[in-house]
Amino acid sequence: MNFAHNTRRSAAIGASLIILGFIWWLNLWWLLLPGALIAGGVAAYIQRRAMRVSEAVQIGLWGVGLGLLLLIDFLFPGVLFLAGISILARGREREIDAQVQRFVSSLHRLRSTPRSPETTSVPITVHSGDAPHPSRDCPTTSETTQL
Repeated sequence: MNFAHNTRRSAAIGASLIILGFIWWLNLWWLLLPGALIAGGVAAYIQRRAMRVSEAVQIGLWGVGLGLLLLIDFLFPGVLFLAGISILARGREREIDAQVQRFVSSLHRLRSTPRSPETTSVPITVHSGDAPHPSRDCPTTSETTQL
C-alpha cells in the first residue's frame, strides 16, 4: 500500500469531519448537499481526468454546476443553462481542461511563492561632531522622583 495515498486519504477524511463539525455547530445543514455535489464533482474530475478528459470535464461541470446552483437557489432555470453549457462544451473539453489546469497551477504558484516582507526605505544622515548630551538637571525616564 502506498503511504502517500493513505496520508492523503486520512487528510481528506479529517478535513471532512472538521467541516461536518462546523456545519453541525453553526447549524448550516443547507450547505451539506451543495458542498457534497461540488466536492464530488471535483473528485470525479480528478479521478476521471487520467482516463478520459472529455468525461472528466463533463462530470466536473455538472457536479460543480449543480452544487453552485443549489447554493444560490437557482435550480430549475440553472439546470437549463447548465445543459446548454454542457452541449456547447462538447468537443472543446481539451481546451477547457487546459484552462482548468492553468488556473490550478497559478493557484499553486500563488500559494508556494514566499511573500517578501514590506520594507520602508529610511534615509540615514550622519553629522560630523559630537552628539548632544542630555542635561543633568532634568530627570530621565529611568529615574523616579519621590514626592
